[in-house]
Amino acid sequence: MKKILLLSNAFLFLTLFNTVSATTIGQPGWHQLAATATPPAPVLTSFTALFGNAPVREWKLRSDGNWRAHFILNGTAWEATFANDGKLLKSEPK
Repeated sequence: MKKILLLSNAFLFLTLFNTVSATTIGQPGWHQLAATATPPAPVLTSFTALFGNAPVREWKLRSDGNWRAHFILNGTAWEATFANDGKLLKSEPK
């Protein structure tokens, strides 16, 4: 009985996983946007003016349309959030 229950749970998990994977392939999701997104020029200009040449580890386009930079400044990890027009909305060490 335990083997049947275990096998049916495994089958159900694999079926659900495959269904979710198949529906998201080829559709832009937040994980794909974060990996490939490049912020607009005003955001990049503002970042450089505020943080110089700090190396950006990752830019993320958030669901609210704002941009978040993950970067290192003087050996400390930081996050900064910008509006599309380049206005700094928030910055803080992480």
